[in-house]
Amino acid sequence: MPSTTSFLALPDLHDKADAVKAITRPLSQADFVLLPGDMTNGSVHHLLRLLDIVEEVNEAIYAVPGNLDTPQILAHLSREGCSLHRTHVAYEDFVLAGIGGALPFAGKFVFSEAQLATMLEEAVRGAPNLPLVLVCHQPPYGTACDCLSDGQHVGSRAVRDFILRVQPLLCFTGHIHEAQAVDTLGQTRIINPGPLWLSQAYAYAEIRAGQVTSCEIRPITPDDILSKRSSRPSEDDAP
Repeated sequence: MPSTTSFLALPDLHDKADAVKAITRPLSQADFVLLPGDMTNGSVHHLLRLLDIVEEVNEAIYAVPGNLDTPQILAHLSREGCSLHRTHVAYEDFVLAGIGGALPFAGKFVFSEAQLATMLEEAVRGAPNLPLVLVCHQPPYGTACDCLSDGQHVGSRAVRDFILRVQPLLCFTGHIHEAQAVDTLGQTRIINPGPLWLSQAYAYAEIRAGQVTSCEIRPITPDDILSKRSSRPSEDDAP
């Protein structure tokens, strides 16, 4: 029987690494933890803090930088082997691919539509013909996931065009904090849970046999914190 693969995504943490301590149980249970950008406001120190907290319960982490992250942060992610920016990782029955950054906005890790289009092509170049899961900080244009509070859509047309042409199973995104939503482009499910510290929620999805079997924004619950006894032992617990 085909196995189910689960993903938990946390965009836009913006230096608030300790917020993830509220969901250590679902983090530990997910097959993959995805960080779709703006993990920091530019500090490698805060990135290291976030990775340390997540790795205590789950080491299967992939990330792309956001517009407020930096080339130094991207370099560290690459050294750790968890960067998806402009690249992909193939598994037995799916491919994970991603790009970071955003259209010109706050921060310096920003790109034009043409650059985003080129990076998306780079990300999947040479990938096997398997179902795709996309991690993209900049949401596609014209969905509930890129809509400001005044109704204006501020997503990328290049990302939208790529999704409509390639049709990933899932696109985990962020960037627009107030655009907490699950939407669809063609057959692709788009999900932006908003920042965990603001929305009090995270993105969760499952795929099985090339199909999306779950895609939702899950609110934090009191049961989402692992007890000290059930979490991975720390050095302080050693005899």
